Amino acid sequence: MNETRTLANWVAGLKLNEVPEQVRDYAKRFILDNLGCQIAGATLPWSQTYYDVMKATRSGTHATVAYFGDKMSPDDAAFLNSTFNHANETDDTHLKSPTHPGGIAVPAALALAEYAKATGEKLLLAVIAAYEIQIRISWACSPYLIYRGHHPPVGVGPFGAAAAGAVLLGLDKETTLNALAIAGSHSAGLIEYTKTGGSVKRIHSAIPTAAGVRAAMFAAAGITGPHSILEGEKGFCKVFAVDYDLNRLTEGLGTLYHTLDNALKPYSCCHLIHAAFDTLDALRDREPIDPEQVDSILVYTNSEQILSHIGSIIEPEDILGAQFSLPFSLAMRLHHGGRGVNGGNGFWDYPKVDVKNPVLVNTARKVKCLVPTNAEWKAVDKGAGIEVIMKDGRRLKEIVAFSKGLPENPMSAAEVEEKFHSLVDPILPKGRPQQIIDIVRRIETVKNINELIELLIVPADKRFAPIEGWKQR
Repeated sequence: MNETRTLANWVAGLKLNEVPEQVRDYAKRFILDNLGCQIAGATLPWSQTYYDVMKATRSGTHATVAYFGDKMSPDDAAFLNSTFNHANETDDTHLKSPTHPGGIAVPAALALAEYAKATGEKLLLAVIAAYEIQIRISWACSPYLIYRGHHPPVGVGPFGAAAAGAVLLGLDKETTLNALAIAGSHSAGLIEYTKTGGSVKRIHSAIPTAAGVRAAMFAAAGITGPHSILEGEKGFCKVFAVDYDLNRLTEGLGTLYHTLDNALKPYSCCHLIHAAFDTLDALRDREPIDPEQVDSILVYTNSEQILSHIGSIIEPEDILGAQFSLPFSLAMRLHHGGRGVNGGNGFWDYPKVDVKNPVLVNTARKVKCLVPTNAEWKAVDKGAGIEVIMKDGRRLKEIVAFSKGLPENPMSAAEVEEKFHSLVDPILPKGRPQQIIDIVRRIETVKNINELIELLIVPADKRFAPIEGWKQR
């Protein structure tokens, strides 16, 4: 027992020079990737809606809203930046749990770093703490959180954001424990959107981000919470997951970093779909496929629960539905004909897609998702297998064991920077993307975090219009 206290003690005592170099390097990649998601995500119409609501009803001077430059309270700025971060399903995923740690960790840390006038070193440390806390809690409850219909980021995210706040506000062990305890009362999130759609999922990282920021600030002010919030009889693990493994919360803490298991997303849709894209790419690299000559496509994956998550929607009603539809997303890729980041499932592809396009819908109807029942497809445990049946009777088969971006097939630092450029080059002033890359590379040497924050703002006369295909004004 006392798992919550053990985690709080670790967060309060964390020092950057004790964190392995690989973890620090990965955290920098995650910061850069999530900043790219924030900047690009701010241009989308649904992001604009949330921004308009918050701008009209909120105030403050302590933290900056990315892209727009407004000053708001730390929790409100973090809410909007997290909304932008998660706006188009491009932010990172810890697929093993599963959860989306970056869209919570980075906005929370950035807002509170600015509020606390912290250094880049503290920002980096806070991001590392936030990732590790979220992932460990989600992993302790995996896979039962998502099986029971909870969206893990909204459940575990408040704890991560609170951990980031504890680092940046310099909270001691007892106050950090209270920050985590308060955060638990904010846990929420349901995944009904995977069945019937809706746009509220766009703020499923923003809700816990703001909550965790508030939890840290409340704890700093003396508010307390239940110190057994994770392991208790009415605590998070038992109430949310029912089945869980408390050992996963603290096992190897300080030496085993689950952050290294985190995955970046080259494609802007549910990460569970990505392996199918890579499999199709590998198949087409071997043998060109004319979409018009395809009779049917069988996609093999590893569980009924995964199929339920990404295989339920065949004909999406909206963009979010498309991003959680393996059949429709695969149809987009097949007809686009490209590869990798530029293969038709990127950030700028989904907002422009016509979900009623009869060509795409007809191809999506040809895609069937299955759990394999024979040894031929056993390698799809963490990947996907595809069998394309052509009208001339040919059956083309391919398996990819690990999709690009997973820890077993990671994106290199150069590939992360390539993705960053793909996200922000159409938006930022010339030369600005490289400035951001350079400052993130040396983030632990930055004395004034405003050096970075100022680079995330786009002047009003240079912003993209969130209409007409996002053409620049």
